[in-house]
Amino acid sequence: MAVERQSLLSRSPRECVARLCGCLVPALVPPLHVAVLYYAWRQFARSVDKHYCTCSCWDTVFKGTYESGVASYKHMYFNATKNSMKIWVTTVICIISLYECVRYLVNLLLERHMRLSMLTLFLSSIYAHYYSWWAYINYWNDDFYSQWNHQMFFTITELASTVLVLQLADSRKFISTRKALGISGIALLHVLAGGWDQFVMNVFRGAGHVHQVVRDLGLMVPDLLHVVLPLLEVRSRMRVVDKELAKELILILIFIAVGFLICSQL
Repeated sequence: MAVERQSLLSRSPRECVARLCGCLVPALVPPLHVAVLYYAWRQFARSVDKHYCTCSCWDTVFKGTYESGVASYKHMYFNATKNSMKIWVTTVICIISLYECVRYLVNLLLERHMRLSMLTLFLSSIYAHYYSWWAYINYWNDDFYSQWNHQMFFTITELASTVLVLQLADSRKFISTRKALGISGIALLHVLAGGWDQFVMNVFRGAGHVHQVVRDLGLMVPDLLHVVLPLLEVRSRMRVVDKELAKELILILIFIAVGFLICSQL
């Protein structure tokens, strides 16, 4: 009994640190994003007179009898619509997911069971997931859906890759060649699709604006890391190409080819 109590006490500080980090990351990422935008695009901003600013397209539902008609200045407006509900539910799911992922990884780090290559991959993928969340918020908020299917393809495959990364983040777990190739294959698909889609045009040919170049680099560099690092983890097994490995390589190549064809049609 005394041993169990001591074990619980020794785990408590680690769990507190893990929970704190889990809260800080989702709390700080959006403000940092807005701060960067404010710094980069401040020449496009305009001063708002809070005393005379009004909004005539707000349904005022959440204010009830306190305010109706043309509304005065608010720091945040939201209408009582289905899209507002979708934005809220998606945001809650993303925040909880990010919190749990960070808490899990911090616990592994404090317990010294972290596989650093997988931690690197997870950290590098935060921007891609945040970009997806922000894209869907804008799609629903603007009622603009022409890029929906294209973005959904990248989101689903990115989530599948991150699930594998989180599974392999624990150094006590064996890295199978199949899972390593799965991560690398998805990333290679992203590299090909992203390069075909806009990376070459925006970055190499210089057709993109600064924010587009930064965005494309922020998506491409993590994908390249996802291609290389898993293969380095299993490089000793990759030197001997047996029948099982050959079959897995063929399956990954088929997946990349089919995925690229699907993505190019979206």
